Amino acid sequence: MSLRGDWLLFKTKRSRLKQQVATSFLHPGRRTDELAPGKFKQPDQVRTVPLPNSRLVTLMPTEPTHQHVVIFHGGAYTVPTTESHRQWMELIADKLGATATMVDFPLAPESTAVQTVPAALEAYQELQLAYPDDYFYWLGDSSGAGLALVLLQQLRAKQLPMPKGTLLISPWADLAMRDPEIEARNQGDPELPLQAMRTVAANYAGNLVLEDPLVSPINGELDHLGEISLWYGTTELLLPDHQILAEKLKQADGTQVDVHELKNMLHDFLLWHGLPESHQVFHRLQQMFK
Repeated sequence: MSLRGDWLLFKTKRSRLKQQVATSFLHPGRRTDELAPGKFKQPDQVRTVPLPNSRLVTLMPTEPTHQHVVIFHGGAYTVPTTESHRQWMELIADKLGATATMVDFPLAPESTAVQTVPAALEAYQELQLAYPDDYFYWLGDSSGAGLALVLLQQLRAKQLPMPKGTLLISPWADLAMRDPEIEARNQGDPELPLQAMRTVAANYAGNLVLEDPLVSPINGELDHLGEISLWYGTTELLLPDHQILAEKLKQADGTQVDVHELKNMLHDFLLWHGLPESHQVFHRLQQMFK
């Protein structure tokens, strides 16, 4: 773990971050649009495509490219995209020279997995039609990484083209969270509020059981999902589920996975994109480009 990572852990343990995250999960705001073109450094490079149940927001790099990163944002399926997610898009366009698109999918409690999954899948298919010559790579964090896993399973089942590679940060892959170690880890995680997450999980599942693969992709078929890079930290409440997912992916046929378990790192550490560990993630993403 880097010195910056150590400092971040020290700082968050002495902050009210956990309470703030719980509030954002249980009372998500809808007034601020962090993907509005005026929020970007180069608003003229932003293209917004409204869809019936979602939205695509694309940031074009200065030079033409066929490398295209599709982002599925975290936020427990309830919180909209944040400033950090917008900054990822700018970093991908400016530093990696790739096109970056955020899939702005429907959120709970207004929508459930039954609406969110098909809307996100339709949005990705629309993106493929709009950029038929592009090579697509996926980046998902937390719940967005869980959604990305669900969508990979959907693409495979429907025999649709898969992305060239997928990078998952701290995926919320099991919304049931039934491993007894998770309850024991709740006190030690300075970021994730377990009880608030249980409420959000029930809202997102709707009439589905939490174990349904449409909600919890760890219970779905993980074969033939292509190249996956999995990153998570050891301070995380969800560490047991991350480790189970890592083993399942390693054993899956037709799925190539590299696993990065980072000592003392926080959940969804990429939100702090200035960390050396976050730089490693973006470097790994660039390595995926073919």
